[in-house]
Amino acid sequence: MTSDENGGARNHHFVPQFYLKGFARPRSKDGRLTVFDLKTRKSFATRPRNVAARRDYNRIEIEGQDPNAIESQLALIEADADQAFRRIIGAQSIDDADDFSFVLMLIARIALSNPSFREQRDKMIGQIGSMMMRNIVATPERWAAVTQQAGEELPGEVIPYEKMRAIVEGGGLTVGAAQEALIEQEVALWPAIMPLLEQRKWTLLIAPPKSTGFITCDRPFSLQENIPSPSRSPYGVGLGCADTTIIFSISHDLAVVGTFEHGGTTSVVTEQIVAAVNFQMLQAAMRQIYAPADFSINDIGPKVSLFSQSELWRRIRERSVEEGSQPDR
Repeated sequence: MTSDENGGARNHHFVPQFYLKGFARPRSKDGRLTVFDLKTRKSFATRPRNVAARRDYNRIEIEGQDPNAIESQLALIEADADQAFRRIIGAQSIDDADDFSFVLMLIARIALSNPSFREQRDKMIGQIGSMMMRNIVATPERWAAVTQQAGEELPGEVIPYEKMRAIVEGGGLTVGAAQEALIEQEVALWPAIMPLLEQRKWTLLIAPPKSTGFITCDRPFSLQENIPSPSRSPYGVGLGCADTTIIFSISHDLAVVGTFEHGGTTSVVTEQIVAAVNFQMLQAAMRQIYAPADFSINDIGPKVSLFSQSELWRRIRERSVEEGSQPDR
């Protein structure tokens, strides 16, 4: 793990290590984690510390603030969450509301702070900013009004209209959100969406003895419509939408399913149910899947296959040949 001059961690996990170790053998930060990479079409073994992380992902650059303030606060929460997850896994129960609240907090964090959603928000802000800039240079009169107003507050040389318009239309001026602003959004929304998770009825799924077990991924959060609706937003369903199901793997042996309409039980499930949950985790992944070893999925229809031997993995690997790279053998 890299550190800055003040000793702060620079390798920030967007999926925390304490959670990932629940899918490693043994359950520890140094345990063996099997990774299936959907981009490189390769599988390999590593430790939880080496996956689901980006350099300075939670770093902030604000005058007078510790750059690692967010990461440090997350570390404090994760220390308590680690113990809560340990107790849940040991008891195979989510009846303790205080312990289960840490599961819901992690689901909320992953839903808000995963790289895919952060990049989506940054892109949306950039698109809005670009539209505003094109509007500002739509006419010479509008640019003159804007520069006159700005000049009163920020005196300096005014860029001529034709030059500024060429810069904007040529893509020479890009607009995006500062990482600090994106992180601020995530921190603000985290407690706000907790009630939406608490209102769901949660069912605990326990993998059967000798099962291949549940898997997780680099975005271990599946939110699905129970009945797909063509009238839904193009951005998908939200956490507060009725007739939706959240699926989340707690560990290799445990997963939870949450809906508003029904649930609240505990059940030892079949390998077919394990395979169905794993397929949802596979669908949720941005790039990587994590498991203690090979695992089962719903391959073709109701058929259950080991992922390494599945038709789906074969097709993923064949794409690497079509794109000019050689698959792992």
